[in-house]
Amino acid sequence: MKKIFLILLICITILTGCDNTKEDSMQIVENNGMLSYTIDGEKTDIKPSKEDGYIVNKIVCDNGTDMMWDNDNWEIELTKVSSKDRCMVDFTKDVNAPGYRVTVTSNSPSSLDSLSKATTENGTIKIYSSSIVESVTECNGVINGNKVIINNVNSNQTCNIIIDDKTLAGVIKSAYPPKPGRTDFSVIDDGIPGLYTESDDQGTTYYFSGDGTSMKNWVKFADKWWRIIRINGNGSVRLLYAGDGNEARDVPKGAGYNSKANHPMYVGWRYEGGNSLESNRENTLGSQAYSDVKSWYVTNIVNKNLDNSIDYNAIYCNDRGENGTYLVGDDTSFKFNAYLRLIDNKTPTFKCGSENDEQHEADMFSGNVNINGENVIPVGLITADEASFAGGGNFDNAKAYYYLNKKAEDESIICTGTSGDPCSIVSNYAWWTMTPSDMNFVRTGDYGAGMFYINGSGAPGRVYTANLNGAAIYLRPVISLKKEVIVTGGDGSGNDPYTVAMP
Repeated sequence: MKKIFLILLICITILTGCDNTKEDSMQIVENNGMLSYTIDGEKTDIKPSKEDGYIVNKIVCDNGTDMMWDNDNWEIELTKVSSKDRCMVDFTKDVNAPGYRVTVTSNSPSSLDSLSKATTENGTIKIYSSSIVESVTECNGVINGNKVIINNVNSNQTCNIIIDDKTLAGVIKSAYPPKPGRTDFSVIDDGIPGLYTESDDQGTTYYFSGDGTSMKNWVKFADKWWRIIRINGNGSVRLLYAGDGNEARDVPKGAGYNSKANHPMYVGWRYEGGNSLESNRENTLGSQAYSDVKSWYVTNIVNKNLDNSIDYNAIYCNDRGENGTYLVGDDTSFKFNAYLRLIDNKTPTFKCGSENDEQHEADMFSGNVNINGENVIPVGLITADEASFAGGGNFDNAKAYYYLNKKAEDESIICTGTSGDPCSIVSNYAWWTMTPSDMNFVRTGDYGAGMFYINGSGAPGRVYTANLNGAAIYLRPVISLKKEVIVTGGDGSGNDPYTVAMP
């Protein structure tokens, strides 16, 4: 077993009188000369990293200093300094090695600041929670406000912490324990509904997939019905507009996603004119879809003083990356990356564009993006990738939750999956995604800029591509509720949706 030893020299003249806890946010500063390191007994200036597979196993201090090491966040928490001291921090890759370490299990691990901490012999470990702690078992931990305190730690032990997490995200995870993400998108998913994990641009995202007829992912907010798409990487919850639960064609719309389609710039949620992809992404102008959704958002959210529940940091992706030769002229024809990704390769992603695309961040819209002194609205549309993750994509799927209304839960109603299906939330009509598809003059003369849309009962839930000035295609806004939003009622079904409020 290899071990790494970190020697910590604590300068009492700097820290005198400080009880460094998470309550007062005072923690050790690791670059102020108080730390020195050894690796296998050899002094080094290189600090061992979590990525190398190490954890802190135990800490030994000469003069009674009480400290913790947070293995998840890779930082020291200093709770007591008794005098000028010298501490040895024992690193190991052997998780079974005897030490002074507490490992945590929980029904809501994301509510806790860490799932592994080490301390000095007979020391104290504190686990902090963002939600109410209901119980602690399997260790001598006690609940104290927003934290669990485990005293007199003298060996490795495990604590099971049960959280009474009433946040919307917490309730979702409790009802649908997350599973590893789907891997095969060449077929639909209409099986047992589940919550799956994947990565987006902000962290780990949790998304719904499977049979939408029995999926309890309904929310009522702003006197409207919504369906949960996923928990975003930043913890907010992304919702798809579902009208009154039976029909979702009431959002006013203008002349299609944009009024023109004779230039690639018009695929932008926001855009600017030019003869290059880079210039089109300057985003000073709003598309027709953006303007229509903005009007809806102001009327239904802002004017009702509900925007305090909206997360302004959530990202809405309008991936304009492309692999072809970017030209503007009568013979321009190319595919955006999403077309290749979804139609050709069946490899959806929650990440917005490729890091090889130097301008891809211009396709990430949020309420914190400011253009010409005005913030972009914190609203978007579903992406074609999200539809694929949800079990549909480039295939008919009459059980995809985004296709269904709440009548689908009623066993007396026969869902046909054909034209006029009573379970379709948009009937025979289609609705836009936020994802550009291609530019194809051969197909449509001089109106060739295309966007992906999702079909109604004519081809249930299927993702197609169409000229973006198709006026008969509807809009279904997507919003993200703050991670602090709590559930006040309901069971998540269409007839008894979750009701929510800010705490």
